[in-house]
Amino acid sequence: MFSRKYFTAVATAALTALAATAAYADTIEIWTSRDAQQGGVAVVAQEKGFFKDAGADVNVRFVSSGSEIPAGMAGQSINVAIAGWTNPMSMVANGLPVKILARTADTSGAFQIVARKADQVKSVKDLEGKKIGMMRIPLVMPMLTKACAAAGCDFEKLTLVNMQPEDIVLAFQRGNVDAVLIWEPWATYSRQLDGDTVISASDEVTLDGQKKKLEGLYAAVFARSDFIEGHPNETKAILKGLNEAAKWMKANTDEAASIISKKINIPQDVVSSTLGSIETSLQLSSAWSAEYDAKAQALYEAKELKQSTTAEASILSGPLSEVCAECVKQ
Repeated sequence: MFSRKYFTAVATAALTALAATAAYADTIEIWTSRDAQQGGVAVVAQEKGFFKDAGADVNVRFVSSGSEIPAGMAGQSINVAIAGWTNPMSMVANGLPVKILARTADTSGAFQIVARKADQVKSVKDLEGKKIGMMRIPLVMPMLTKACAAAGCDFEKLTLVNMQPEDIVLAFQRGNVDAVLIWEPWATYSRQLDGDTVISASDEVTLDGQKKKLEGLYAAVFARSDFIEGHPNETKAILKGLNEAAKWMKANTDEAASIISKKINIPQDVVSSTLGSIETSLQLSSAWSAEYDAKAQALYEAKELKQSTTAEASILSGPLSEVCAECVKQ
């Protein structure tokens, strides 16, 4: 027969298991890419305890690319994420219940065209007749077409070789391509292979008679609408933690690079280079909303979005305004 001691032990074990399950259920997972420009601020917020101080138990999880996140959110395995702004844009355009909570970084400077020093490529026009390794995706193609238009080069004279980021750097090292259009950390790796930056997306060019940034490329924190509605306090705690991390990173760049480097397994000097090329801060503004609308319309016209969308339909500013009123600007 089973003793009372046995039943007591079983009951205790069951309660322990239930408590562990409950604790796990209370842990919020934020999914992001394993890089400094998108994932860095979340890593710092977790490692420095900013999420915890704000009242949220957060675990940062990684995907190999932000483009994997929409499928996870559609399948409800991902509730909160930080990735390139075109990811939530595409989800909203497809009718998925997702809201952008804040812009987390201007990552434009992390996207670069890097050419071999020996080839003496001093401008985008010098790329005519050259082989350019790149991923032909909607996120980066406008950067190349606009750069070419601003430089007066003949786009038809560029030979584009489509490949994955790691293969792009290897092709550059082997001399199979003359230049690459790539983002960090791959841009730094390419420069370390005797390459020079020809232009970055953050550089100012003249287009249609106006001086403007070549291409706005941003990271954003976004979440499923049902998560936001069901977890309003946790949503605000996440934003507060990220905001504190962003401010801390600006005052402690070396330590931030060290923390991120260990977490994402990328050399600290490469992380430092990436952080130096971007601007990390939580904000929402009418100017950013206007950029968002223009980008969505351009992707729709290029048949990259099922239908166009707008900042008004995509952005929920309330939670950020409650956490940081000065972060929301008109």
